[in-house]
Parts: sequence; structure tokens; C-alpha cells
Amino acid sequence: MRLLPLLILSLVVLTSSAQAETNVAGFIKTVEGSGQIVRGEASMPARVGDVLHVSDAVMTEDNSAIGIMLEDDTILSLGPNSRLELADFAFAPQEENFAVAIRLLKGSFTYMSGVIARLAPDKIRIETPDAVIAVHGTSFLVKVEEK
Repeated sequence: MRLLPLLILSLVVLTSSAQAETNVAGFIKTVEGSGQIVRGEASMPARVGDVLHVSDAVMTEDNSAIGIMLEDDTILSLGPNSRLELADFAFAPQEENFAVAIRLLKGSFTYMSGVIARLAPDKIRIETPDAVIAVHGTSFLVKVEEK
């Protein structure tokens, strides 16, 4: 009988931890040079292994590049002087819940599609200041010139 309260407490803690991680979109896979992760009002140096959340922005400096792996195995590679925002991300195949929304505000990045592009290509949205790109299971390079 003493184990029951401990079991219930363990389930509550595990459920809370899982819910706290639901907005995880991916992680930093590589860093060459330097860059930043902007989360809300906070900014921190980008390091290999850093977790990225929905609404995070990733920025690179001169002569720098950052590789990002999303939870569905989508690969993003930011070039120098770039700013990319992870506007939305959902990957729950068992619930058929998929979403990828990325905004490239400046600079360049390459995109290599992951699982979501194969299962629900209509749920992927790549935005630039001048265009919206539809993805249908492919890879491409996007560059945004500053005006």
C-alpha cells in the first residue's frame, strides 16, 4: 500500500516531463564558427547538442554555419549571417499530427526533407520575406538577400 503513492507521484512527474518537452523541434547537430539561439528575450551561444524549441530563432555570424536536425530527421544547414525561426513543429505520427513552419529572415540555408515530407508534405511551410515554398520530399537551397 505504501508503494501506491510513490507510483502515482512517479507517473505525475513523468507526465509533466513529457508535456514540458512537447515543443521540442530538434537540436543543434554542428557548429562551425559561432551563432546564437534566441528564445523569447534570451540569447545564448549555439552549441552542439543544444535543444531547439518551437519559436526559437537560430542566427549565424560571419564565416559560420550551423547544422540542425529536427525530430523527424529533417536536416537544415544555415550559412553565414543567417537568421532562421522555427515557427511551428509537430511530429506525432501515432496521432497523425504533423507540422513544419520555418521562416528564413536573412541569409541562406539548405533543407533536406525528413519523415514529415514523406507522410504529410502539405504540412510543411518554408517562408522568406518574399515567398512561401511548398515542399514535396526534396532538398533545396534558399538565399535571402538583404535589401
